[in-house]
Amino acid sequence: MKHIIVDCDTGIDDSIAILYALKNKKLHVEGFTTVYGNTSSMQAAENTLRLIKLAECGYDVPVIVGANQSMTGAEEPYPVHIHGDNGIGNVELPESEQKPLNQEASDFIIGKAEELCGDLTIVSLGRLTNIAAALEKDPRLPYKIKHLVIMGGAFHKPGNISAYAEANIYGDAKAADLVFRAGFPTTVVGLDVTMETFISAQDISLLGKYCRKENRKIVQYMQSALEYYFQFSYQSMGCQDRCVVHDPLAMVIAGDPSIGEYRMVRAAVEYENEEFRGMIKRDEDFIPVYDHDEIQYCVRVDSDLAVRKLLSVF
Repeated sequence: MKHIIVDCDTGIDDSIAILYALKNKKLHVEGFTTVYGNTSSMQAAENTLRLIKLAECGYDVPVIVGANQSMTGAEEPYPVHIHGDNGIGNVELPESEQKPLNQEASDFIIGKAEELCGDLTIVSLGRLTNIAAALEKDPRLPYKIKHLVIMGGAFHKPGNISAYAEANIYGDAKAADLVFRAGFPTTVVGLDVTMETFISAQDISLLGKYCRKENRKIVQYMQSALEYYFQFSYQSMGCQDRCVVHDPLAMVIAGDPSIGEYRMVRAAVEYENEEFRGMIKRDEDFIPVYDHDEIQYCVRVDSDLAVRKLLSVF
């Protein structure tokens, strides 16, 4: 069993990744730390608490409210046209009695890394602000965790928020640069593979017919939330009744890296030049200009298998 912390800005695709993690018997979620992005960190926490209640995973999972702005203090408008006013497609889930822990997200991450003695995987589904804050407090953190899986970045594809940058990396490029350089055992799941992995209305319709009885409310939520996401997908990409699955793919890979192929690279992130903010700068097959440890990024994935694995837990 893998012990994971999920760092998330709980929007629609985050929510599906969260539900997958909570229902996957091979994963044990040690906690959720939230960050701004698709919505505020407080709203992300509220969404996450409601998703935990919906999942009925059978064990207690703490939620900690994290950073609500980037390391440089920059604030961006929330993408309500993608994720709705509440971050989860304006779906109103039942309120949870559970409350967030009164703790810093960075302290929670550090504490769990020490407690689990090298057996912790961190799955980052949003900006890297909380992880960078933990790194600043404990520079040895990269050597205390087993794996860091990051949904973010674009290596060989254009960005989705600028020509050069993907939204999570762009949203706190300084934090991303710190994390990329720090020596974490990192796998980056970026647009190179997420933009090739789709879930369709037909997939969800079939899931509604064949899901386990105890998961019917989960699938009903997924159907409702994805309706909103499908609208954005059609408007932005011309995709009819289907959408890419950024965060769920990263979560599936965190659980089973064998579905992907990877390449090693030394990478940094541009954060000082606004025109190129969030662009991943890399050494690859050249004489190195960066002297820090390599990370790996996913270059190919078995998309059909990834979607089957995603839906199989429900």
